[in-house]
Amino acid sequence: MNSPIGHRITRTEFSATPSRAAAVNMPPPPVTTEASSLSNKRRRPSTTVPGRTRAVVLADDIILEVLPRLPVKSILRFRAVCRSWAALFSSKDFCSLHHMATTKATTPAPKLLLVSLTSKSDTAKVYSCPLSGGGGHRDDLLFTIDGAASNSLQVVTPSTCYGLTLLSDSHADARAYYVCNAATRAIARLPPCRYPPYKSSAGLGFDDQTREYKVVMLNIGYIHGNKAAMCDVYTPGADCWRPAARQVPFGLFRFAVSAITHASLNEIQPVFANGFLHWLISPNFLGERPEAAIILFFVAEETFGSVPSPPFWGPTEGGRPWSQAKGEHLVVMDGHVCIVRNLCDRILVSAALEIWGLLDYGSGDWSMSHRIDLFGHVGRELCEAHFVKVIGSVGNCRSTKKIVIFTRSYFGHMSPQKVYTYDPRCQLLQDIRSITERHTSAAPLFPGPRFSLFEESLAPVHKFGQELALPSTLPKETKETTTTN
Repeated sequence: MNSPIGHRITRTEFSATPSRAAAVNMPPPPVTTEASSLSNKRRRPSTTVPGRTRAVVLADDIILEVLPRLPVKSILRFRAVCRSWAALFSSKDFCSLHHMATTKATTPAPKLLLVSLTSKSDTAKVYSCPLSGGGGHRDDLLFTIDGAASNSLQVVTPSTCYGLTLLSDSHADARAYYVCNAATRAIARLPPCRYPPYKSSAGLGFDDQTREYKVVMLNIGYIHGNKAAMCDVYTPGADCWRPAARQVPFGLFRFAVSAITHASLNEIQPVFANGFLHWLISPNFLGERPEAAIILFFVAEETFGSVPSPPFWGPTEGGRPWSQAKGEHLVVMDGHVCIVRNLCDRILVSAALEIWGLLDYGSGDWSMSHRIDLFGHVGRELCEAHFVKVIGSVGNCRSTKKIVIFTRSYFGHMSPQKVYTYDPRCQLLQDIRSITERHTSAAPLFPGPRFSLFEESLAPVHKFGQELALPSTLPKETKETTTTN
């Protein structure tokens, strides 16, 4: 269907249905691979090997039924059992089976990934910490990144993509990006980018066809002297970025420039869900109410689309033909893309944090899923912060759902950051974790958070088959696995 904004996603082509979401989150493994061929072998009964004391040989189908249900830490240890197990646990099929099994099982206690300041200016440390209030918790050092400035290393993805997290060092000569897996404690530095950080925005997505991650970067550049919005892609194992299969269509050019500028200046980064990376457009950089609210990038096909503007972007304030709330940003909750509206500057009875979920990509239907009234203790904590961002939610039908919120404030050269959980049922805001940074110069107005939610996954950060051999036991405190692709 032709559209004045270019390749708009139609309801038929890209509707936000549960089947698509399930396919993206956990694509079924193909039949002709290591894990499936292993399960098709002749079943062997459990037997005792002659000459040995009760040495048991397990049937292959039992192995594939039991091992994917184990935690990542146990599987990393079992890689040392034999070469066949090491190869099996590193295959795409087993990673997919493990992800499917762990998502169906009872979820473990959620954790936060934390980028911490260090005494060395050229070294950064990344920790995991429990997402629970109260004292007595102990942060676990995951890895140390040499050559990254601890005061500028930021989290790009507020929640993991298939267990992976994207980090960036914004003060490097050329912005440096890292992909890490907090569960396996593996990290890889990506090749240098071609564009300066103030003219680009990157996001992490997952290709459900190749079952590998992709880092996608939108850039503002020039072609034959004319301003253009371009797209580069990095895939595991490559030694450089490459142009995307399809570039930004002409009809989406203005909106892409607005989204890139909004992301790079205000740290409003893209989010991944349902096979797409989503960039939020800002009407403030267009001077008018746009027809589109989100730029879409289909990670598998490397094509672009858009989502129509929401109804709350209407003519309401100061005679402007558009309205976008302060600090408006995207977040993924329960598999749905949401727009978060911070209405703390409204009158007291209307001050709220609204979360609107996208119901349909084609029609642009939105529905408010949560409203956090900003009064009392909740209002004081969230309204007094200079930067408020919802980074996700935890819990399911078997436990109390909680919304995870990040805040940052500025007091001279001090910049405190906090993470809260908000219980919608009892309207309780709980302070979970806080850190305070001290800067030698004025901090940026809109910084990226140093926190991220993460989940357990075996997804590699390198090309499949190129993972480093890990010891059979993990250290109790730390193991540096920083490598460079």
